[in-house]
Amino acid sequence: RDHAGNLPARLCHAQPHHWQEIATAIKKTHDEFPDLDGIVITHGTDTMVYSASAVSFMVQDFGKPIVFTGAQIPLHIPWSDGPRNLLDAIRVAAFADLGETCIVFNGEIHRPTRTKKMRSDAYDAFDSVDPSPLGTLGRDIVLFERRTQRHNLVPRFDTRLDERVFLLKVFPGLPPEVLSRIVDMGYHGVVIEGFGTGNIPTQEKSLTGSIQQAVSQGCFVVISSQCAFGQTDLSVYAVGRAAMEVGAMSAYDMTSEAALVKLSWILGHTRDPMRVREMMMTDYVGEMPILAGEVAVEKAE
Repeated sequence: RDHAGNLPARLCHAQPHHWQEIATAIKKTHDEFPDLDGIVITHGTDTMVYSASAVSFMVQDFGKPIVFTGAQIPLHIPWSDGPRNLLDAIRVAAFADLGETCIVFNGEIHRPTRTKKMRSDAYDAFDSVDPSPLGTLGRDIVLFERRTQRHNLVPRFDTRLDERVFLLKVFPGLPPEVLSRIVDMGYHGVVIEGFGTGNIPTQEKSLTGSIQQAVSQGCFVVISSQCAFGQTDLSVYAVGRAAMEVGAMSAYDMTSEAALVKLSWILGHTRDPMRVREMMMTDYVGEMPILAGEVAVEKAE
């Protein structure tokens, strides 16, 4: 049996407590309809990746599709993509051999923690980044092998989050004291989007001193890349190694969105430095394919 949960679209207004509300609604729906085939959640596209990624971490081993979808064109416009996306989402929820949270949009099935919204006004709003989508939809549903298949494990629901995590984008001229101000505001974690492989300024307006101070004050610093493709590797250049030496962690191949949500989820469980580092290095829901050994070339069933 199918059950479609249509939660209000949050657009750009979504907050972390909304992620928790969605996860709680999923649990309630599962408890009420234990034999359901899947769940469909309609959501605004602006923040869909964040919400769907959060649900991926908060609802694990669900064993059935939890499908997020939405529209780029408002429903009252005749050429809206909403009806097609909703129909595709229901098809995936009802029939696809998929056991994880996903985004269904413009004929593609994406893993949220490997997805970015790349286009503001085109039907193909979302792209999967390293590796490719989980599947495609046309006349048939085509799924790739690396997906999580349907299963009967006991679902794990855990909505604990720490909302005090900041995303900071490095740019030429960024005052290093900005990071200190963030820590002074009470943030427990910061994801820094560095250049290229995670590079940060270490000469004029160096960030290393501020990172070291933040870490010494109990703030966890993760460095990701501003690039959509590729990975963060702090060992490549001296500027990256300098960040590691003062306590920054690498996001490796995680997207900045996934790193932000994951750090929020982890800090909702622990602030023990060793445990946080261990959990950041663990692939939970396919957010770190480099650890899972996944490759971009896929074999379809």
